[in-house]
Amino acid sequence: MPEVFLLNDTVLGSLKDRWTIPDSVRERANGSITATATNLPASFAAAPARPLKAQPGRTYKIGLAYFAPEAGCDTCISGLFDGLRELGFEEGKNLEVRRAHAQGEIANIPSMLQNFDASDVDVVLPMSTPVIGGACGLVKRKPVVFTYCSDPVAAGAGKSFTNHLPHVTGIGSFPPVQDMVDFIRRTLPGAKNIGTIYNASEANSVKVVQVARGLFAGAGLKLDEVTVASSAEVLQAAQALVSRRVDAFYIQGDNTVIQGFDAVIKVTRDAALPLLVDDPDSAKRGALACVGLGYYKAGFAIAKPLARVLLGESPAVIPIENVSEKTVWLDLPQAAKLGVKIPGEFIAEAARGASTSAGTKQPAEPPPLARKAKIDLIEYLEAPAVELNREGILAGFEKAGLKRGGDFELRVRNAQGDMATLNTIVDAAVADGTDLLLPASTTALQAALRRANGRTVVFSLVANPMVAGAGKNETDHLPFVTGAYISEPHEECLNALRQCLPTVKRIGTLFVPAEVNSVYYKGELVKAASRMGIEVEAVGVNTSGEVADAALALCGRNLDALCQISDNLTGSSFASIAQAAKRARLPLVGFGSSQAKDGAFMTVSRDYYDGGVASAEIAARVLRGESPARIRFQLVEKLTYRFNPATAAQTGVVIPPDLLRRGETVN
Repeated sequence: MPEVFLLNDTVLGSLKDRWTIPDSVRERANGSITATATNLPASFAAAPARPLKAQPGRTYKIGLAYFAPEAGCDTCISGLFDGLRELGFEEGKNLEVRRAHAQGEIANIPSMLQNFDASDVDVVLPMSTPVIGGACGLVKRKPVVFTYCSDPVAAGAGKSFTNHLPHVTGIGSFPPVQDMVDFIRRTLPGAKNIGTIYNASEANSVKVVQVARGLFAGAGLKLDEVTVASSAEVLQAAQALVSRRVDAFYIQGDNTVIQGFDAVIKVTRDAALPLLVDDPDSAKRGALACVGLGYYKAGFAIAKPLARVLLGESPAVIPIENVSEKTVWLDLPQAAKLGVKIPGEFIAEAARGASTSAGTKQPAEPPPLARKAKIDLIEYLEAPAVELNREGILAGFEKAGLKRGGDFELRVRNAQGDMATLNTIVDAAVADGTDLLLPASTTALQAALRRANGRTVVFSLVANPMVAGAGKNETDHLPFVTGAYISEPHEECLNALRQCLPTVKRIGTLFVPAEVNSVYYKGELVKAASRMGIEVEAVGVNTSGEVADAALALCGRNLDALCQISDNLTGSSFASIAQAAKRARLPLVGFGSSQAKDGAFMTVSRDYYDGGVASAEIAARVLRGESPARIRFQLVEKLTYRFNPATAAQTGVVIPPDLLRRGETVN
């Protein structure tokens, strides 16, 4: 049985004048406990006095701020919303969630947090140490409740779990470094030199490496460290460690390194070196093993303190807690290729976790399909976004281990922009015995929902599946429907536009009243702009023949820029909008990455290719027997910035160098 250390931070806080717990003991603590309410001062009650249930008739608002989209963070968020749901807080019902991330750049954190602090959210919920550290110092008006953090004290939340900043509380999760050391000694008995990469500006990484340094040394291992300042430096750092002849790589949950993790995977694979990590979601991307934390429980656990704050309690009276769930994940086929013999006890531990921790581990080799599946990809029209999505879908099936022509037959049906044809091709797919409908676009999804006739639907390229009628929220949805959706990053785009045009006050857009996704995007753009003090002038169009004249009229309404939302009609007629903007010498920004070559000086978009990949991976789960009713709708969060400096220059716009570095420059 493993040793377990529990520290009662509440009692220790009351004895601080007489007792001091050494850091070495705190570092070994697996968790913290609190005494019963009768033994505590009133200000530190272990449980709230009133029931943790949402009040009827009220809408609660939280600002969810994180470093960048990545799998571990997604797992934590999943736990958060499951925990909130148990307490009666549901997004789309009585909970409004505003999401923002820093695109993996520490420099973007202050403005993100200050925007939330100046908004009408009830609570700011930062995730990851750089964002939590920023929130502790920058958020002045709102309470802060955090999770997804190795060491809250190192992040700046306070002096201890009970002596913390009065407006801050949350959940910490320190990784089991000693268990990782034990795994390395048992699995790689000849290893002497272990390489690691981290950002010295991330307090969590500094703390974990500090602890690891001593534990590795105590086991006769040298920890060879290379620091990086950005994800762009990760490749060179990994190559440097290989040149130093390390025996293996150990990567802890450094946010910067996770953003450049593909480079670490490539370098270690090319050098035939074991890659060990402490995050199971990152491990699945190409590591040999994970001995670390599953973040679902950390997310689930934060729901209660968050609910207490939403219901009116002060964070000052809610102690910070440590929630750590040890997770072991192994890639046995890779171990065989590397000639690594993993002791049976670790294999057994990983197998136990795989059978009991739903959603945190997957088999190394997914099972084949029982029979060849018929899949119908339903597209409304031909457009660059649709083509990218289609490519992503094919890549996603391959990634999931399914081969076209062998495991499944994919029939691509395109309505060429005609609604009557769209209904006809859905009916034809059902009549032809389709096993799964894959509608790509909101319009295609609506047709599939009306005419699926009991067939499973996995959607893609959809703005908001709830608005399309697929469900009430990401988890409470129609039982035969699931998929991945792509929501336009209006706030991120407007922030970038303001960097280029600091005095922007009025923007314009065309929308299509007959397209529900277009109406939704128009409303979301207006909300995002209003929060930034920007007015939106919106003009409705109904046919492609109206677009050119409507765009010219819009450009004459004293605007500072055009910010064209995405929909089927204006997407296929974007050239007319670009031509009108060029004639008026008006800056144009868009939300489709290809539009940077078609007249926009800047685009900020979700990745349509990644959206296709995500939908195909979900479809593969369904084809292997998983119920779509149990699969939550997945938001694709990866952002793509593209810039056209030549087009910008034509309208007198200068794109700041810091902004240019975020994305790709096109001509």
